[in-house]
Amino acid sequence: MKLELTKKQTLIYTLISVLATGSYLLFGHYISIFLDALVINSKHSNTIVHMAIAFILFMIFDFIYKIYTGRVSTNIVSNYGQMIIGDIHVRSAQESERTMNRLFVHLDKYRPYLTQFVPTIINTVVKVVMIIAVLIYVDWIAALILIFSAPFIPLFYILVGLRTQDEAKEKADEFDDMGTLFLNLIRGKKTIHYTESEVAVEKALDKSNRQFLKTTMEILKYAFQSTMMLEFITILGIGLVALEVGLRIIIFKDISFYTAFYVLFLSPLFYSGLKVMGTEFHNGKTALAHKEKLEEYVSVSHEEYREKGDRLALNDVTITVPRVILDDENIEFREKGLVAITGQSGVGKSTLLRSILGLHRPEKGTITVPSFNMDYISDTLYLSDTTLYEFLGSGDEKVMKSVLQELGLYFSIYNLENGIHTYIKNNNVPLSGGEIVRLKLARVLIRRPDVILMDEPTEFLDSRTEALVLEKLNELKQDTLIVAVVHRRQLLSYSDAHYEYKDNEIRRVR
Repeated sequence: MKLELTKKQTLIYTLISVLATGSYLLFGHYISIFLDALVINSKHSNTIVHMAIAFILFMIFDFIYKIYTGRVSTNIVSNYGQMIIGDIHVRSAQESERTMNRLFVHLDKYRPYLTQFVPTIINTVVKVVMIIAVLIYVDWIAALILIFSAPFIPLFYILVGLRTQDEAKEKADEFDDMGTLFLNLIRGKKTIHYTESEVAVEKALDKSNRQFLKTTMEILKYAFQSTMMLEFITILGIGLVALEVGLRIIIFKDISFYTAFYVLFLSPLFYSGLKVMGTEFHNGKTALAHKEKLEEYVSVSHEEYREKGDRLALNDVTITVPRVILDDENIEFREKGLVAITGQSGVGKSTLLRSILGLHRPEKGTITVPSFNMDYISDTLYLSDTTLYEFLGSGDEKVMKSVLQELGLYFSIYNLENGIHTYIKNNNVPLSGGEIVRLKLARVLIRRPDVILMDEPTEFLDSRTEALVLEKLNELKQDTLIVAVVHRRQLLSYSDAHYEYKDNEIRRVR
């Protein structure tokens, strides 16, 4: 299995593991010397001090290993999660909700692979190799017993682990369905109450719970079988080593008490390491099954479908949602000015804007953009998890105040308890629909992007506020390309070009 670490990270993991294991081997060495001295009544005045130092060094290196691997693993998981989220391609709010729910479930199940499996495997491999190396020097016969018995443990776990990965992957969809059901029931709890559907919901939950239990037990049975066989092999291996040591120290008398105790001290540590490796291999294969499910949701490649050009243009572009809404389109828009796009609801106007912005990958073709410095004013009223100040661009507050005054927002915002630094959470926006539209326009006026994409920019506005917005758009279009999806005819009179979206085509009207 790929460790998913850089060469530098793998080297540091290995180095710290060597230092920690070496310290523990020294600790065992000094314990053996101390006990050997007690048996033969000799004195080792510094043995306890050395033993304490070795144990303290082991604790220090072990702590450093946990801290370092924890930080590296967390960063890798975080970056991987961000990459997955950035590559997720959804076509509706419902699909987005379902996908994000499943995404975070699988990401959480994959997390132990990097936070536990990888550090444990590296540490265990180092520990096993160093123990064998020491035992070859101390008692080569015991080392041979460990070497010959050791392969049975990882071999058994590899076979079970591969089966576990297949089983976990087969059952992952069932886990997804359970999570989605629970999410839907929580979201629709009021509907359930008003429609008196509690009995039906209870039956659905009971069925889901029973399936959850069955699915879980089918996966866990492999873990139980693995543990049982592992314990048997471990006991057998340690028993053989103990027999060899006992015969040599009692019958043949060709090894010292120090050697006998040190061998018996290291043997359980060797097998416990293999047990941990086997267990983690089982867990690692389960985690990888969830990673495979994560990657199934990624439908956007890392290759950018937008490229820099002189003008905004569609080049053999086909867009699907999943039905085709734009078919092999070639069109070049004007360099500056207000471009209005009209069409019936649902034909794909908003999706086109999202494709231009980089949020929806076309099925084929490329989109040329004059600048990647874009801003998007959507037709939704959603604002969340930011302050008004951050939403407007985190710039000069004096400039922000001036723009807000021009748009008639100054008193609405600065009458709030925290003014422009009011924090918006869970869509709790203390503004009306029209004020939010003007707030989004304020963001554009403050940031001054090269390309502005607008979806129903005059929605929720009264006639006076609409006139104000249109006046500002008329100013902006002198130096900026504005592409606006519109329904109201009033805005068409301000447009420099008008396109109609119909029958999977965009046709210029004027």
